[in-house]
Amino acid sequence: MKIAAAIFIVFIISAGLYNSYKKYRNGLLPANFLAFHGLIGSLVVLGAFFLLFE
Repeated sequence: MKIAAAIFIVFIISAGLYNSYKKYRNGLLPANFLAFHGLIGSLVVLGAFFLLFE
């Protein structure tokens, strides 16, 4: 069950980051927000894998 949860979390975060990147490319999102979203997303993904291998 932990594996499914980790995969789901990574999928959702990746979809959000991809959506933010598309908005950044179209000029609808500033670069600092994209960097902040990337930082928070990477922390969440690291936390998911920490819980997976705990």
